[in-house]
Amino acid sequence: MPNFISEDQIEKAAVALLKDRYGYRTLNCFTRNMEDPADRSNRASKEEVVLYDVLRAAAVKINSAIPETVVAEALEKLTARRYAMSPLLANKEVYGLIRDGIPVQYEDAKGRTEQGRVRIIDFTQPVENDFCAVTQLWIKGDHYPRRPDILVYVNGLPLVFVELKNSNVQVRNAYDDNLTNYKKDIPLLFQYNASASSPMPWKPGSAASLPGMSSSSTGCAPTTRRKRSTARRSSGKEPAWSAC
Repeated sequence: MPNFISEDQIEKAAVALLKDRYGYRTLNCFTRNMEDPADRSNRASKEEVVLYDVLRAAAVKINSAIPETVVAEALEKLTARRYAMSPLLANKEVYGLIRDGIPVQYEDAKGRTEQGRVRIIDFTQPVENDFCAVTQLWIKGDHYPRRPDILVYVNGLPLVFVELKNSNVQVRNAYDDNLTNYKKDIPLLFQYNASASSPMPWKPGSAASLPGMSSSSTGCAPTTRRKRSTARRSSGKEPAWSAC
């Protein structure tokens, strides 16, 4: 009989892989009290799922030619709660904004009206994006608070949801039990789960290479190998990235 592997062991192995091999930042948001706001995420409330300070810093950097006030307005459009939409349509709309950018209109320094798009992810230079593996993040939702095993954030947006199971539990349970409940209880999280950056050899909804791990996301899964110190130096090429 194979050795038992706990969820905690799998989580630590996955986070270590993202950090050590791919250069991700890591953020452990554990608090003994779920209501404690000091969880290092810098969110204004537990209901929020976006790391807004990271998102804004990245957007201002990527869109240096666009006034910061215009960038801020674009981010408000991106992060608005789409109550009137079905989860599927909300997901689709946000995915389009992440992929194509948020259309804006503004005046340049000479007073001329300019049309542009506020880009959220730098697809041309992937290593310039902020990749962060977040664990122990409590999210208060419509019914019950939930704490996903691992969330992978790209520029402050939660683009990859990872549910872990120990080696004695069928991977299917991650979908039948956990993911189904999470989509019901914290639907805002899945508003952004439209584009995925997957450094490990997993595909949306499939088992990953680590025993007992499964991942789920809606949309497509571009891949990236991101290690700032070695990515360019080792091959002379940019890491693989695609928008779909």
